[in-house]
Amino acid sequence: MTTIAVLETLESQTRVTAADARAALARVRGLSVVDAVAKLRLGPGRTCEPVARVLDKALANAGRAGLSPGQLIVAGGSAAPAEPIVRVRRKAHGKADWISSETADVRVELQPAGAYEAAAVPVPVGAADEPVVDRVPEDARSVPVREALYDVLDPDLGVNIVDLGFVRGVTVDEHDVATLTMTLTSPACPLTGIMEDQIRTALLDGGVVADFRVVWVWSPPWRPSDISDDGREQLHAIGFSNF
Repeated sequence: MTTIAVLETLESQTRVTAADARAALARVRGLSVVDAVAKLRLGPGRTCEPVARVLDKALANAGRAGLSPGQLIVAGGSAAPAEPIVRVRRKAHGKADWISSETADVRVELQPAGAYEAAAVPVPVGAADEPVVDRVPEDARSVPVREALYDVLDPDLGVNIVDLGFVRGVTVDEHDVATLTMTLTSPACPLTGIMEDQIRTALLDGGVVADFRVVWVWSPPWRPSDISDDGREQLHAIGFSNF
């Protein structure tokens, strides 16, 4: 019997910038490929039709490999700048100029749900070389800050950043300045600025602290297993079935 751990599909010169393609892949990582295609085409949040078409091609490849689309997860992918597509644009009176469109070589990785979930199980301390998330010690002064962060929602998922596991630690110093150690689903995620604006509203406009700073960390990477039980219930309630 042949076991396919990861099914890769590469689409060269996709009409999308590499940055937009990476951001789109980050938004759908961990979703079933069917849900991922729907999200990139219809929302919620920012859509990306070119990457949705690459996932369509990946689905077709999976079918030819005898894999059921409903059991496949978007496990990862990448995007690298490719040669631009140049074409002639004709104008009135016989004039013309050139139009150049950015493209990217987009690679997506699909994985059977069982294999993906097994890989997402947290590794016990000492069981492997991968570092364990270093949670920042918190004290009583951090409690109001953490409570206020429940009002900060991920714009794509509509769930608060605490239950999503994005907040790895909160400390408040003697000057009433909060330091938030945070992560997101991927370093390529374009939401850091939006998150910080929401945090500013929650903490400063609400008078919770005098000031704050965010320390973004990416190692070890965020995993679906970081989501709290309440977060999973919220995701299920809005239609996400693969968390």
